Amino acid sequence: MEEARQLVRRTVTWTLLITVVWIVLWVVAPAWKSIFSGLAIGAAVSVYFAVSVARQAEMAMAVAMRGGRKKPVMPFIARIAVVAFAVMVAHKLAYPNVYAMIAALFTHQIVIFVDMFAHRKKDQHSKPEGVK
Repeated sequence: MEEARQLVRRTVTWTLLITVVWIVLWVVAPAWKSIFSGLAIGAAVSVYFAVSVARQAEMAMAVAMRGGRKKPVMPFIARIAVVAFAVMVAHKLAYPNVYAMIAALFTHQIVIFVDMFAHRKKDQHSKPEGVK
């Protein structure tokens, strides 16, 4: 269970860090304002996804520990609403690149994928000899 919490903490931290990088680049590079603003908005929504998934995982772990049958509420509708809101903001501001924003929505999933590879390789090197 502690390993799952560490995974969640790492992914939220890295997703937030990537979002901050896009925001800084949005401010620093005015020639690329359209691209970086779209990436920043999409990554900010991805941070919301990361936190939402973390809360949902915590609720699922709590239900599993109690042995209950009650499933945690799926925030699927809220996630769709946040994406729709981000698209409306991008449309209203008129300069964020919507394609960059949609690509940045996958920041959280990419961070999980990279973290999985990084820790899988680390786990393989830390196992004793003869264990696969």
